[in-house]
Amino acid sequence: MRLEGKVALVTGAGGGIGGAVSRLYAAEGAAVLCSDRDLPKAEATVARITAAGGAAAAFKADVAIPEACAEQVAETIRQFGRIDIVVNNAGVGMHKLALDTSLEDWNRVMAINLTGSFLTAQAAARRMLEQGGGRIVQIGSISGQRGNMAGLAYGCSKAAVMHMCKVLAVELSGQGVMVNAIAPGPIETGISKHGPSRKAGYISRIPQGHYGTVEAVANAALWLASDDCQWVTGHILNVDGGYGAAGLAYDPQEIR
Repeated sequence: MRLEGKVALVTGAGGGIGGAVSRLYAAEGAAVLCSDRDLPKAEATVARITAAGGAAAAFKADVAIPEACAEQVAETIRQFGRIDIVVNNAGVGMHKLALDTSLEDWNRVMAINLTGSFLTAQAAARRMLEQGGGRIVQIGSISGQRGNMAGLAYGCSKAAVMHMCKVLAVELSGQGVMVNAIAPGPIETGISKHGPSRKAGYISRIPQGHYGTVEAVANAALWLASDDCQWVTGHILNVDGGYGAAGLAYDPQEIR
């Protein structure tokens, strides 16, 4: 098992990408603290893990509250004795045009997606340095790489999360803490329920021709957390079916 003996904290672990990452990490031998602001959802993830023979515990934390970020790191250590891996997955979406985005909207998205990720990574990194190393995996988004309509607050928050990954990698990798980020493409999760028109627009630009799965993102997160990923740091790994690589999309019949 690729994470045997490791301890992981996964935020936003109550479902979607966070739930998939938690289950896969546990299946690969890690003990997992499943943190979520919705405790019953975190407990449901833990129940699935323990039913499969894995080790996990649930914790209620709202990363929009600064103190909660450090508390979930401390709880991981209380429960399992150390912290080797952090996956900063907790996030909130927003689909509003720039001129309709209020300061309250902006601050809410930044508090959860950006500041919560920063404070959790900071608290975890301090403990990892004491232990001699660790892995931090930031969950960004292709929305932080492209100018998506009605995606100002969300896209800016994810762009900043991915830039944070690079800065943390520069500062920490020489001391054994590897920091990388995943930029998922269109995936049906709790915060990305797209309507038919938007979904069709995405699919028309995805070379693989379909949305991805939470399991695809979890597999990437597993590699970034494992010992197989020894000389990769400061990297943004797109898991997007080729969306970020695509140029003009058209019906292949048109070239004939």
